Amino acid sequence: MKAVRFFVTLIAVLSVAGCFGFAVFAAPPETEWDGISPLKNNRSYIVSYNTRMNGDVTVPSDTVLTLKRGSKLEIADGARLKIDGGVNMQEGSSLSSNGTINVSGTGTLSVGGKINADSDAIAEISGMLDIQPQGEVRLLSQNIFTSSCIITSSGKLFLDKDSATIQSGKMYIENGGLLTVAGKYDITESGLLDSSGEVKVERLGVVSAGGRVNLREGSMYTDAGTVSEDDEGNIDDDAEHGEIPLYAAELFAKEDEVMLRGIDVSWVQGDIDWAKVKKSGIDFAIIRAGRGDIDETGPKEDTFFRQNIEGAIKNGVDVGVYFYSYAQTVEQAIEEAKFYIDLLEGYEITYPVIMDVEENIEGGNSKLSEIADAFLQVVSQEGYYPMLYSFRLKLEKYIDTKMKDHYAIWVAQTENDQPPDVDFEYYMWQYSHEGHVNGIEGNVDLNVAYRDFPVVLKFYGLNRLK
Repeated sequence: MKAVRFFVTLIAVLSVAGCFGFAVFAAPPETEWDGISPLKNNRSYIVSYNTRMNGDVTVPSDTVLTLKRGSKLEIADGARLKIDGGVNMQEGSSLSSNGTINVSGTGTLSVGGKINADSDAIAEISGMLDIQPQGEVRLLSQNIFTSSCIITSSGKLFLDKDSATIQSGKMYIENGGLLTVAGKYDITESGLLDSSGEVKVERLGVVSAGGRVNLREGSMYTDAGTVSEDDEGNIDDDAEHGEIPLYAAELFAKEDEVMLRGIDVSWVQGDIDWAKVKKSGIDFAIIRAGRGDIDETGPKEDTFFRQNIEGAIKNGVDVGVYFYSYAQTVEQAIEEAKFYIDLLEGYEITYPVIMDVEENIEGGNSKLSEIADAFLQVVSQEGYYPMLYSFRLKLEKYIDTKMKDHYAIWVAQTENDQPPDVDFEYYMWQYSHEGHVNGIEGNVDLNVAYRDFPVVLKFYGLNRLK
């Protein structure tokens, strides 16, 4: 790997003088580029501000274009940036493309900032792409890495969902680097993927190895997608295998966003005509399974739990469940969670298993995160996908950032009709307590789910689903 790095650096120095901070000859003076004017031979150009490129531009083979810290270059739809020389992106710079980025056989693209190529963009790499430790390249597009290309990355390279990548050249993921595959990635017969860093194949990622894949000892490899090799392919796997974050919010972070209509119900709604609910266009129902101890007689099952869950499932409504917690201590939370799990035996639950946190903790809410974490750990240990529910202000004020980053969140905000603008991710939103749905007398809570929970939970076999 050191030899590869030396080779890459040497070529970069010789072909793009000044691109990496070296100079073979005296560097020409820098000129601010406007994104429109042609780039001339043997020049050094800079982009210091937000600049838009609407036409075709070539960086000549003896010319360097540097994107300064804080600058942004936007390649418009239909425009083409051809790199025969060098483009050097400093840390803190960005390049956004709706057009084509072409690194020719003599060109070098050095990325210390961020590149985003949108779904209609094209990336053609025949020369050299070097992603530095602080660099990030995100490709949602069609990508062609030809047989002459050399890609080295000690930063982050994302082949995002809906991307289609054909690699015939060589890609080296170095120690500290990350390659994430969420789209289609075809390594042809002449292609090489060599990793001393981390490779992740996500659930919807498809890797076809027709060439050589070398996962070196000490590297990390996590596979949730589809990986295959044809007759000419060769996969050497000496990597440590990472675990898929099955019970964490990260599992849904890169799943497609959807908008599914749902309700949540309890004994308050009384008898429900679930056939009418289904016909009204409701996709899912979150059903109250029980509550914690309020009278020193222990946790209790909701009196309509079984009637509701069986009626919903029978009529084709996907179901999740929630438990209203009164726990004041970690010990009480664990007791509630174990009681809760016992209620779920035998039911096909295709939405999360939720802890409802609304009560205040005696002496202050500072221990609320610890109590909630203890409850949700029991849920996950029993093979169910956990979620935390509360109203917006409680989540913001009393649930710590680590909890909100780790667990999927269902947030309640009914004060207005706009989704909550908060500094944490959430995958369900309760937006009304005064909804009306055919088949239910009186008011019912209305919700939106932003992920297709049944598809993902079944894929991973969570909630004890086959």
